[in-house]
Amino acid sequence: MRDARLLLAALLHPGIVAAADWCSTGAGDFSFETRFEGEKLPGEFRDFDVTFRFDPNRPEDAELEVTVNLKAADMGDPEMNAVLFAPEWFDTERFGQAVFTSTRVEPEGDDGYAAKGTLQLKGKRGAVTVPFSWQGGGGQARMQGVFELRRTRFDVGTGEWADDDAIGLDVKLAFDIELEHCD
Repeated sequence: MRDARLLLAALLHPGIVAAADWCSTGAGDFSFETRFEGEKLPGEFRDFDVTFRFDPNRPEDAELEVTVNLKAADMGDPEMNAVLFAPEWFDTERFGQAVFTSTRVEPEGDDGYAAKGTLQLKGKRGAVTVPFSWQGGGGQARMQGVFELRRTRFDVGTGEWADDDAIGLDVKLAFDIELEHCD
């Protein structure tokens, strides 16, 4: 009987329904790109987890957490990966993960949103805005976006790599992630 009352309340007052809990399925892409001596230098994060409490009709109730395993970053070359994991870059021995959390999502254009939150990377914390589009239906959803970060805000590329003589300061991040309702 209680379930029937909740269903009736949800149909009559859709604003009181709690946002859905979404989890990444393991399918999708999360890539990064910078410049090396003017040429594109791509890579990808092969291991990441997304949990998202989200209802596109009530984005103000959203809660997002993205955890990236930095030890699973891949630039397609073992030597480049070794440099990427070194203390001057990700320092994966001390900082194995990057975590973005947001409790503030705002509408932005048609089917677009902006998650405003905090990125914790290499022991630093900083405010970051992540724009994304959302397509959902039934128990499946897709979240896509592109944004840039200044790597030096998070001490990524220190010492001789702190300027942009060889490696660009701005890193483009792009994601296309499939999600499903969590249990």
